[in-house]
Amino acid sequence: MAALAELARDYREAAVRLRLGLEDARERLPALSGPERAALEGEIRLFRQMLREVRDLRQLCEGYYTGRRDGRYTTAGLKAPRRDSLR
Repeated sequence: MAALAELARDYREAAVRLRLGLEDARERLPALSGPERAALEGEIRLFRQMLREVRDLRQLCEGYYTGRRDGRYTTAGLKAPRRDSLR
């Protein structure tokens, strides 16, 4: 099992690779049109979402023991129901 510091480093490296892919896709975008352009725009949206999530996970790993947890990627915000909802 990897230590949180190692995971944070790996997430940072993944963010760099995603950023390079995003920049490459943005450079190719002006030369395209039609369905190819629409497909690349979808790819760019996916790169942005993945980059945002990788950055969030890196920050979570870096500050896991010292930072606040908002419940986005943890179970810190979960609460048990007061009563059984099946009754």
